[in-house]
Amino acid sequence: MGHYSEEILRNAETINRLKKRIDETVKYRDKNDSKRKEWEKACADFHCQYNTLAFPGGVSGAYERIVSGEPKAVEAALSFIECRPYFFRSGYMFKELLRKLKKSPLDDGQKERFEKVLTAYKEYRKRRNA
Repeated sequence: MGHYSEEILRNAETINRLKKRIDETVKYRDKNDSKRKEWEKACADFHCQYNTLAFPGGVSGAYERIVSGEPKAVEAALSFIECRPYFFRSGYMFKELLRKLKKSPLDDGQKERFEKVLTAYKEYRKRRNA
């Protein structure tokens, strides 16, 4: 796996923990003001941290950085698709990263890593649709 894999997986755990807190507090938000504030804080914590946690260097602008060939962004994207973390919206990110990496300038080693993931993903899709 890539250079950023451990960070990505660790951040996925944090995102999942933050999202779980929203899910726990939403059930009681209409009980009273205190419960609503607890839920609002859970939402604010999640949204405040999501951009930074979801992708190394931040999700904002990441796709443009990947297509332009920024080395850290490309490595982070390859690491992300290799370890395929699970968290809120990670499936959408995975598919978008595949599309952006197709347009990104990759060296031979990066192309090999990308093709390996792409082949596995195509096989997965084929089995799933069978």
